[in-house]
Parts: sequence; structure tokens; C-alpha cells
Amino acid sequence: MLAAGIALPGISLPAIAEISASEPKSTAQLYADTLKVWCDGLLARQVTEMRDPAFYGGLLCPACALIHGRCGDAVYPLLRMAHTTGEAKYVRAAMQVHEWSQAQVSREDGSWVNDVTLSNWLGISVFHAIALAEALEFHGVVLDESTRGRWKDRLAAAAKFLDSFITIETGNVNYPATATLAFQLCGRVLGDAHYFDRARALAQEVMGQFTPDGFLAGEGHPLNGASAKGCRPVDLGYNVEESLPSLALYSLLAEDKPVQEQVVAAMKTHMEFMLPDGSWDNSWGTRNYKWSWWGSRTSDGCEPGFVLMSRFDGRFREVARRNLGLMAACTHDGLLYGGPDYFAHGDLPCIHHTFTHAKALATVLDRDELSSEMNERPALPRDEAYGLKSFRSIGTRMAAIGPWRATVTEYDWEYLEHVQPGADNLGGGHVSGGALSLLYHESLGPICTASMTKYLMVEIANQQQYRRGPHMDLTPRVEFTAAGETYTNLNDFRATLDASQSGSEIVFQVQGHLMTASRRPFSGSDLGYRMVYKMSEAVAEIAGSATGTGAASAHLRLIVPVIARSGESAEAVNSQTVRVAKANGTLTVSTDAEGGFDIAAIQEKTFNLVPGFEAVPLIVGIEPGKEARVQLRAEVSRPLQ
Repeated sequence: MLAAGIALPGISLPAIAEISASEPKSTAQLYADTLKVWCDGLLARQVTEMRDPAFYGGLLCPACALIHGRCGDAVYPLLRMAHTTGEAKYVRAAMQVHEWSQAQVSREDGSWVNDVTLSNWLGISVFHAIALAEALEFHGVVLDESTRGRWKDRLAAAAKFLDSFITIETGNVNYPATATLAFQLCGRVLGDAHYFDRARALAQEVMGQFTPDGFLAGEGHPLNGASAKGCRPVDLGYNVEESLPSLALYSLLAEDKPVQEQVVAAMKTHMEFMLPDGSWDNSWGTRNYKWSWWGSRTSDGCEPGFVLMSRFDGRFREVARRNLGLMAACTHDGLLYGGPDYFAHGDLPCIHHTFTHAKALATVLDRDELSSEMNERPALPRDEAYGLKSFRSIGTRMAAIGPWRATVTEYDWEYLEHVQPGADNLGGGHVSGGALSLLYHESLGPICTASMTKYLMVEIANQQQYRRGPHMDLTPRVEFTAAGETYTNLNDFRATLDASQSGSEIVFQVQGHLMTASRRPFSGSDLGYRMVYKMSEAVAEIAGSATGTGAASAHLRLIVPVIARSGESAEAVNSQTVRVAKANGTLTVSTDAEGGFDIAAIQEKTFNLVPGFEAVPLIVGIEPGKEARVQLRAEVSRPLQ
């Protein structure tokens, strides 16, 4: 048992066992240890020396140099740490961050505002209500009676606000989806059955947002809209880290069997997009401007949903375990960094990732779902070389052959156009046009990933600015620049995509027109492109060409940025061959383009904040009407751990 009785004046802190003696230590200890690291990281950034109420108790973000309005969500993981360790510093920190939240972002109508000055969005009240309710339900005992009463009254005010504010049309679908859990928890903590009824009614409406192939649609407006190609607004990151976990816990608490069954089916669909290293392939999602390799920037994490629902499918717990291991690897100095290479590249961590994802770990530990562990690690869908799969709702196809895993997308739902009038002229969304949005090798790890078509601060308080250069879009592409505009295949929503498998080879063929990030074609010409991706067990190939009246005068290039992380280097063997030293082997990249690779370009790595990788830009020139090919071969020295 951990020590008990450490106290603030008037507050006794009983300790509870964080992990029972009968539990295996591996997975459960990883959850507990990571939560402690993150909570200690939050404490190290809490403003306590400056007594001004504008700052006192807030969590100062290293990356954004501000206090995020949602930092009050940290009350839940901090109170859990206080309860499990008996250390007064955690309850003190929870009380201080709550008081900051009350002073700065709390409103008289019972809501909380997203930020002090940057955003007046009130929908985030649902997330803070959940955090406050879970804190009170599981760990309210560590608070003195007066404080506990004030917090409960504050939760009652939030529940009343949400009751009049939340509908199926409030914000994106993540808001009504998470509100099902908020109402269910408020009903439990406040003892008001009205909120149980509210949760169940809202859950029935959310059920109408699931597609036939198992996606939760509605991360974009209109919620029930469809694109020209019949695609729905779907974002993998928000679904697996926020909406599905909330629906899962709601369904268990409410014993809502139809919702349970739908959530399990949806989780099986979404599980298809987990890569062997525990990352989420959101290369195509509507809100992938917040894509981090481990998930999404300001949502809570996939762990509660997949652990809680593992009683229905044992593979779900493996999903959560792998993802947590990846997040732990992306943690430095007590904070979760926004992608695998942020730390090495010198970018700072946004504290938002840590206080939100800490809530998810607290939920898993408090729900006591780690008391048993499987003796064997089950395979996940993308561990297997299954050939081709297609997902119509998102215009995306996946390939798995030999050691290669690939995603190719023609997804044509544009988030910005629907939520920010006039934003279609800005560009900067997920890739389309038959883009190879992901290429992964089972031993060498990620080889190529998508980024935004053009980096744009869609949510100014929830994304980071570039700090260091150089920067480049990471998606493989055909590209040319004229009159200050860049035209690529990534922006063509009208492109045609075909995929086939013949024996031991998979082939994707794409045709369309080069366009700007805001999807404008080259002025006065018909500049078409053709992309071909071939994969066999031995090799992956990317080929590109361009034709039309503008091609003769265009400076055409085939650009293949290859991920090369800290310690991984690129060396030109000759003008036609480059070797990239990876952690577990060597990637040899060759081209048949007459001019070979641009050797100068590989001398300095590029970086992109989405999803947070450094890469070596491999660039070859394309002659109009002729195809340029780039082949990638792997030599493995050891399997990926």
C-alpha cells in the first residue's frame, strides 16, 4: 500500500493502491507510470510564483507561450494522482488549476469558454464537465467538504447549460457524442435522472451518424452531407480519441445495448487504420490538420474506449497498449510531444496534448479494466498482408502486401469550405487526388506520410507555429510552380483512382489535373497528371508523369520525401541511387529519371508539424509526356521492435 495521510490544512488524503498486487505489472504499470510522468510534467509548468489571478494556477504551454483555456480538465488526472499517492502536491495543483479556470474561462450561464481571448467557443464545456464529474465520482474524497460542495455546484451549473446548449447539430459530431457521457455522468454525480434520459435520447440521434461501413460521420458540416463522390465527413483522430470512447463508456454505464453493439462494430472498422507501431493512420481525415502520429492534438486518447470494450473483442486492448507505448516514446521532460520528431527537431511540446491525454489514462485506471492481461499479443488487421481493402465512405483504399502497408486516397470532403466561409481560397486541407498518403514498412517503420496540402492554422489556439526550417509538404507528389503558385496532384478532388491485385503485385493508377491547394487549375492550360503506385514483396514504386499544353513550359518534378528521423541519414551512392540509413535497416531508393536525384536537396532534412516527422526530400525532374519512376527497396538488419 502507498503511504497515506499527507495533508493540506484541513484536508486528509487517503491513499488507494494504484495497482493491486494481483495485477500483472506490464501494461497496467505502463498506464500508471505514464500518468505520473505526465502529471509531474503538468506540475512543473503550473504558474504558482505569480499571484496575479490571470496566471495563478494555470498551466503554461511551452509551445504556445500561453495558458490554454481547457487546462482545467487536468483536475481529474491530478486528483487521481493525489488519491493514489497521498501526496498533497497533486490535490493542491488540482485546486489551483480549477480556481484559475473559474477566474478566467468560467461563465455565469454555467459554461466554460475555450480560451481567454483566442476563442469564445462554449462547446468545450462538455469536456470539462466530464473531467469534473469523473474527478468527483472517483476522487472527491480527497477534497474537503466545502470544496467538494463548490465543485458539485459548478458541475450542476454546467449540466444545466449543456442541457439547453447541446443538440445533434451542436458543433461537429464529437460534441453530441461526448455529451452522451457528460449527461450520464452528471446524472450519477448529481443524482438527477433527467440527465440519464437526456443521454439516452442524444445517443439515439448519434446512432444515425454511422455509415454502413462503420465510420462515425459528422466531423464537418452538414453532418449528413455527402461529397460529389459520395464521401461523408469523417476524421479518424476525433473518432478514436474522443467520440467512440465517450459513446463506449456511456453505453456501458447506461446499459444501452444497441449503442454498445454499434460502437464495437465501429471500433473494428477504425482499428483497420492502426499501424503496427501503434500509430493512427489519419492521413486522409477531415481534421488531419491536428493529426499527430499517435492520434490528434486536443482530444483525449483512444485508450478508454478500446480498453473498456475489449470484453467484446480482445484485440482492442492490444490497440490501446500499442498506442500508449507510442505516446510514451514521444514523451520528453514530462510532456507529450506533438509527433515523433518534434523533440529532435527542436520544436516544443504543446501542453494541451498532455492534460487531455492524461484524462484518458485516469479513466482506464479508475475503471479497473487492467486486472487481467492476455498471455499472447493478438494480431491487428494491418499486421497481416491481406491485399486490398476499400472504404467508400472516405474514398480511401489500403494495401498490405509482403512487408509494405500503403494508403491511397481520393477523399473529396473538404472541411474548411464547410465550416469557415471563404476558406476554400486559403487551401490547406487533407490530401486527395489519388495521393499515396502513407507508405509503411513492417521493419523499417514509416517511409512516407501525408501532411496538409499547405500548412494552415485552422485552429489558432490548437495548432503550433513552425519554429525552425526548412519545411516541406511530406506527401509524395508531382509538382510544378508558376507565378508564385504551386500545382500538385494532391488537390484534385475529381481525380480517378483504380486499384488491382494480380498475383504478388498491387497496382494503383490515378489520373487527374494538377491544381493549387485551393484547387485552381493552371491558367489557360490543361495540365494533366498520371500517378502509378506498385507494390510487391520486394519493392514499392512511385511513378509520375504530366501532359497537356502547359507541360512543355512547366518545371515538373516528382517529389518523394522519405522519412529519416534523428540518427537516420541519407547518402547518395550516385545520381540515380540514394541510401537512407534507418534504425532497423537500409532503404535504397533509385530512379530511372535521366537527370537523377537532386543531390543538393538531400543535404538538409525537411520537417512538417503534421504528423511530426523529419524527412529527406528525394526529387527528380520529369520530362513532359514521360514517366519518372522512383523505386524503394528495404534491407532489414533487425525487425521493428
